[in-house]
Amino acid sequence: MQNSVRNCCHTDFLIDLLSVIFNILMKNLKKTLLVCGLLSVAVGVFAQDEAKTLPVLREGKEDIHIWVDGRLQPGAWLADPRTRPDVYPTSGRRVKFANERDSVVFDVEKDGAYDFVVLTAEGDSAFTRVQWESANPLEEPSAEMLRRGADGKLSKAQARFDVDALVYTLGEIHPDLFSACRQEDFFRAVNKVKDEMPDSVTALELFRRAAPLVTLVGDGHTMLRFPYNDIFTETYLRLPLFVKVSTSEPRIFVDRCIDGLIPAGAEVLSINGRSAAEMLEAMMPYASGEREFFRLSRLGYDFAALFEMLYAAGKYDVAYRLEEGTDTLRSTLRPAAFAEMKARMPDKKKEERKASDYSFRILKDKDVAVMDFRSFNNPRRMAAFADSMFSVLGKEHIGNLIIDIRGNGGGNSAVGDVLLRYISHKPFRQMGKGLARITPTTLRLTDYPGLKPGWTFFDGEGEDGSGLILPLAEKRYKGKVYLLTSHMTFSSASSFAWAFKHFGMGTVIGEETGGMSVSFGDVLLYRLPVSRLACTISWKRFWLYGADENDIHGTLPDYAVPQEKALGKAFELIADE
Repeated sequence: MQNSVRNCCHTDFLIDLLSVIFNILMKNLKKTLLVCGLLSVAVGVFAQDEAKTLPVLREGKEDIHIWVDGRLQPGAWLADPRTRPDVYPTSGRRVKFANERDSVVFDVEKDGAYDFVVLTAEGDSAFTRVQWESANPLEEPSAEMLRRGADGKLSKAQARFDVDALVYTLGEIHPDLFSACRQEDFFRAVNKVKDEMPDSVTALELFRRAAPLVTLVGDGHTMLRFPYNDIFTETYLRLPLFVKVSTSEPRIFVDRCIDGLIPAGAEVLSINGRSAAEMLEAMMPYASGEREFFRLSRLGYDFAALFEMLYAAGKYDVAYRLEEGTDTLRSTLRPAAFAEMKARMPDKKKEERKASDYSFRILKDKDVAVMDFRSFNNPRRMAAFADSMFSVLGKEHIGNLIIDIRGNGGGNSAVGDVLLRYISHKPFRQMGKGLARITPTTLRLTDYPGLKPGWTFFDGEGEDGSGLILPLAEKRYKGKVYLLTSHMTFSSASSFAWAFKHFGMGTVIGEETGGMSVSFGDVLLYRLPVSRLACTISWKRFWLYGADENDIHGTLPDYAVPQEKALGKAFELIADE
């Protein structure tokens, strides 16, 4: 920047001097020789001053060559005094111009410009510039592309750039981008989104257009994340209603309503004239997943956000019924800020409050312990928890254990291995094999040590079975174990359920899991360059132990019942023993 300012000053000086010379010429043509002399002096002064303030490379007998990051570039650099500046674009980090006589070296930073002068053998001054230029603008955009307007919105060019960067990164990371969607259909959808992009958009508006593209991948781990911070501020007024979504059909039920105006459990038939089925259909393009029932379960979590994006209004006329077959009732709700909602919402039932990732309670009269397993976090903490729980169950002589993973969305599968060692009666393993795709983009977004570009296949078992995990024979639980599952059971929770059933550790009750026997996973977090929207992208494909590539499904229960009836069914089976 300093060199550019100096060059501007020199240019102004030359213009002023030429103006004086021109006036002299007009007043007295006889002084032409004097004018030519002054002009020669002016040009000479400019060239000499330029050479004094900028690095200088003098031409010699040999050509000028260029080295970028230590590598000699093909061809020679021919200085051109007529082009000002004569630009050499590069994505390198260190650039050297050199001949047998002289050299200049620049450490190049992103968006940097570095000026120098080549003094030719003829005595001319060639103003030259080394200019940073991204080798891949979609991975390393310019500062100009990243600069958003004063209102924080993205221009059409920036929004389309983010879409291109998203599609490029998905293609560079995901192991099989078109396993669920045909390539031509995907890119037809991409083109439609770009063609219909308005002149400016907010990050939320870009999400509304771009998220369905990611959903087309058909992978429950790969999704564009809703920009909650862009909408749910402390003062934002929203629908004061929390709901649950049925996973078996497009129906919406009340979880809690402000002031209890609509009772919990009531079925929402419509809001402002839009039916439950219509609203859920409009939301489905924003729910990533392999099966419709899992995508519906995901809408249960995202309903509030998606409703505000699609249907925000000044008031909400809600039609509902208390039970199927009863009369339709109506209530008008006024939007409220979250703090007001929190203060006026009915309390959750004590048993619904979730304080930790896993806990257990003993029902002595039923000879049952119920473990509430909500998230696969922290293998070390699970080791301490499991050791303590099974020690208590042994001392209390509890003959039945129910493990509840109906609302478990996964986490670290190693947590599952820790727990399974206490209940399995033989060696086991969750994963059978896997395939990892590693590209330069993958390496840029992850800090895993030792990764190299290419495809990596790994067999979980090994030829001699040494990959199987041994149970803790001396601490193994001797009672009967029941596992409760639902369509929401996903990722590591689903692989836990698969191993539990495949290795015969107990009885599975509930619904088919949302995680499949063959699926993608192990995600990387990617942020779109301009909007900073977050996207998770799978870079591995997994086959659960014993999974059949030609028969992909979730863990199937031994007793298939709606997930809300699974616990009662477990108690019933235990009582009948």
